[in-house]
Amino acid sequence: MFMNAKLVLPRNKLRYLALFAGFFLFVAPFALISRLVYYALGNVAEPDLHTICMRMPLDWIFGGKFYQMTGSVMAAFVITILVVAIFVGPLFCGWLCPVGAVSEAISRTVPIPKSLRISIRDTNITMGLRYGFLAGFVAISLLLGLKMASSTELSTICCRYCTSSVLQNVVNALFGEPSSVEYWHTGSIIVLVSWLLIGGIFMVGGRGWCLFFCPLGALSNLIHKGGAKLGFFRTEYEPKSCKDCDECTVSCPMWAIKEDGSIENGLCINCKECQNLCLNGAYKFKRGRAT
Repeated sequence: MFMNAKLVLPRNKLRYLALFAGFFLFVAPFALISRLVYYALGNVAEPDLHTICMRMPLDWIFGGKFYQMTGSVMAAFVITILVVAIFVGPLFCGWLCPVGAVSEAISRTVPIPKSLRISIRDTNITMGLRYGFLAGFVAISLLLGLKMASSTELSTICCRYCTSSVLQNVVNALFGEPSSVEYWHTGSIIVLVSWLLIGGIFMVGGRGWCLFFCPLGALSNLIHKGGAKLGFFRTEYEPKSCKDCDECTVSCPMWAIKEDGSIENGLCINCKECQNLCLNGAYKFKRGRAT
């Protein structure tokens, strides 16, 4: 995928190791972080990727169901991600998320012609699509909270189109639980195709699902955008160092680089791909107010 792949892989090895570790930290039968938390709480349940559900706590927040967040491990997980996003950006998205890591890895390793890769160069279009979906998600939560819609029907729809559920069930099947195959239905097949085939193999960077359908990722980026304006850590473009090679736009898994080379913090996950690819140092990880 990259012209300088041999250079980028060793220079960004910490990120790839972190993404690899994220699988073992959050996905059963390992789920090491969740097991540690459960052990500390005296919870004897068997944790899996759903232990850190990335949707339900946001549904509770926007739907006014704050009582459901009390003592919830998944709520604590989501709040931690959002707080971290203020200071260093969407760290979980760029460095630990197993859902994003799997689709990005498939995009990088499956060799298809560049002409078949999908990307949107206009960050305004990408932002509109991404936050349009987030607005829809918030609207559904509000309708549920105001009891203007059936919680059973809408919640079921959201759960049926869940990448975390698909990933966890695939892993369960691979680790000797044939009953996981019973989970497959139209919704899960649509998710698998849109997550790994369209959003993974055919989209530049392999983060199509993360870009357009993950509410936690979108909200984390909104918070990061605010934190960047306050002077906290973000990726910044230095035009004087740029040689207009355009390699950075190919390397960015979130299509966060504008046509003038600057960064859209509403999309950037501080993955450092652009920083490690650019030999001229046109991208820096900075904090402090922009001068």
